[in-house]
Amino acid sequence: MSALSDALVSGRDHPRPDPIAHADPAPGQADHLFASGAAWVREVLVPAIERGNAELQPENIAIRLDLNLDPRSTNHAHADFWLTETREGERPVGAKCSINVIGGQTVWLYRPGLPGQILGTINQCGPEKIQELLGKAATDFGKQIGTLRRVGSA
Repeated sequence: MSALSDALVSGRDHPRPDPIAHADPAPGQADHLFASGAAWVREVLVPAIERGNAELQPENIAIRLDLNLDPRSTNHAHADFWLTETREGERPVGAKCSINVIGGQTVWLYRPGLPGQILGTINQCGPEKIQELLGKAATDFGKQIGTLRRVGSA
């Protein structure tokens, strides 16, 4: 067997534990877990984004939000957000970030081109942590539009 085949077999025989693996919830518990995650999105994430939009309004920038809090279409609370300019016409759009609340407790962040990242539990991931996350997204978007403006003026 080749070294690559050996490595594959070794990995397959000794998989890493899944950091979000959990037993199937008891009947009725799945609804409770989903409701916990959806409540966190409504009570922590949405108000943080609303505050962020108020702060960014003078810059003509907005944080757009797409929520999926319908337990009939997903098994966990889900929110996508991205930044964009608010002016008319063609405007840049920032990278779409996804937040998933897995098992009603664990807040995950997914960004394009990067592996998922655990932000913490819903108890650990309060408004300050979301403000940090939005700050990073704003910095990245600022770099993006700064680059576009430099290229457009050249």
